[in-house]
Amino acid sequence: MTRNPPGRTPFSTLSRRDLLTIGAVGATALAAPVVIRNLGARPMGQSVKESYDTDVLVIGSGFAGTFAAVEASQKGQRVLMLDKGSVGWSGLSPWASDSRPFDPAIYDRDEWMENMSTNCEWINDRGWFDIFMDESLSILDTLDAWGASRCKPFERSRVFRRVLEENGVEIVERVMVTSLLKDAAGRVAGAVGFTFDDTSQECCAVTVTAKATILCTGAGAYKSPGFPNWGQTFDGDAMAYEAGAAITGKEFHDTHGTFSTYSAASYQNWSWAQDVTGAFIMVGPPGRESGGLTIDSALQAAESGVSRRGGPPGGAAGGPGEIGGMPPEFEAMAKSAEQNLVYKGKGFLARKDLILDFGLPPEGPPPGSGLDKGYSVGGSTAGMGVHKSEGVFCADYTCKADGVEGLYAAGDALGSMLCGASYPGRGFSSYGSAIQGRRAARFASEAVAAMSTSEVPQSEIDTKIAAMWAPRERQQGYSPDWVTQVLQGAMTPFHILYIKEERRLAGALSSIEYLRRHVVPNLIANSGHELRLAHETANMLLNAEMKLRAGLFRTESRGTHFREDYPARNDDDWHCWVLMRKGSDGTMQTAKHMLPEEWKPDASASYRDNYPRSYPGEDAFRATGQAG
Repeated sequence: MTRNPPGRTPFSTLSRRDLLTIGAVGATALAAPVVIRNLGARPMGQSVKESYDTDVLVIGSGFAGTFAAVEASQKGQRVLMLDKGSVGWSGLSPWASDSRPFDPAIYDRDEWMENMSTNCEWINDRGWFDIFMDESLSILDTLDAWGASRCKPFERSRVFRRVLEENGVEIVERVMVTSLLKDAAGRVAGAVGFTFDDTSQECCAVTVTAKATILCTGAGAYKSPGFPNWGQTFDGDAMAYEAGAAITGKEFHDTHGTFSTYSAASYQNWSWAQDVTGAFIMVGPPGRESGGLTIDSALQAAESGVSRRGGPPGGAAGGPGEIGGMPPEFEAMAKSAEQNLVYKGKGFLARKDLILDFGLPPEGPPPGSGLDKGYSVGGSTAGMGVHKSEGVFCADYTCKADGVEGLYAAGDALGSMLCGASYPGRGFSSYGSAIQGRRAARFASEAVAAMSTSEVPQSEIDTKIAAMWAPRERQQGYSPDWVTQVLQGAMTPFHILYIKEERRLAGALSSIEYLRRHVVPNLIANSGHELRLAHETANMLLNAEMKLRAGLFRTESRGTHFREDYPARNDDDWHCWVLMRKGSDGTMQTAKHMLPEEWKPDASASYRDNYPRSYPGEDAFRATGQAG
């Protein structure tokens, strides 16, 4: 028996005329309760409005957002922070537990650069990695000074909030931001959004005008269970794309999984990352071949110990050869990794013939570790890209969106390509986000100091607010919950997201295009909560089209992008980043951004030395001469 949400009319009561007003509906849709009346529809023109004016608007309150807001405030700017959730609690910030600073007293800079490039398959941005090595140690010191290294990751939100308040940052939480505003000159000058969880089901429109806007909205996924990123739905990418910015990195996918016993209990399955007091910094003894930059941080911890600056109150950090406060279950996992994994060139690891991304065998945690979680289950981050590699494209190192004045991005909202085609090891995401947030604020503050106040036309505000309210006012249409399920069915199968082939990608693209063209304009919402879901669903569908088009466009395999029909790297044609931009006709345009020749792998080295990971069918494909 089908149960209908409150305020909705059962599908069976709709007339043929009702259906035709919605648009073309396939036979499958006609047989399912997907087209429904919105009995909660109401005109929103007279809804309450809140308006703010500031110098720098920061959207998002994780590592990138907190460092951006604090830096801009310390530069003398008025700063307003908007967040869809709560400070330091939304997205992946409460999950981040490891640190990865570059310390020149321990590591060799050239070795890190070489290992990073090999791990990231030679399309990582070396300029950003130079910046990372220059500034990451100062991020560690700043977090330590704030007290963030002496608390568990879940408790970091209180630290971030305290620091923001101490620096005079105005915080407005629980606001879904839907669109960026532009002034008469076409410069991004703020944003509009709405509050969505008022008990009266009344929404409040929120308008912010600003001289500079910094997107720190994180990445996104398709709301799969098992990993703490359900609330991240590519909102920043969508807003930037609609404003004219280029987006990059969409063909590369994250591969985190979960465990079968409680597959949706993400924080329990990753509890070792949350039980740590203080962030681990993986180090090795001087002269270690891997230089501390590998994908086997668990193994490193077991072999070399963990050094932690600013350890728990009243306790000393562990030195070389000691675990230094490592939780017992993490220690057990690390020792298991040491027994099951072996080095395979350039810091890569192999377990028998299976290349692993993490220091756990595929059957799950080792016996006796205290982790009764069952076997590994894939797909818990379906839709999410490689940290620091997908998002708003920046042509230089200012964090400014390419071709769009007034707009900056940082963290997982910035397609910096710090990590290229694959993620090299834990700790780069949080520290990279902090560096980029601080850097975006510096350049935004410089721009703000040099400009006079610009006005956003009232017609621009009215148009964006009307589009924002549309699902709330629509009389009938499609439930965002149902559309999200259809999206997941189209995008999350492994033979679409991870094992790609032209015909399959094209088929999925046809479905996504239909949903974007015919269904998104007819999404409905009978409450503020559902209105948020409607906008999130539209953002996820836009992202899905980007991923499919980027996957079709890059006719090679590299990193986490595997084309079954092109199972080899092709540096001649694809030593580049793929950019997606909205064309003047509204269609999605795809282009290459070629990389410097000096960033290519050593031409005198063998293919396998340059690319230690192998794909199924790669050698046979290369033997045909098709690889380029």
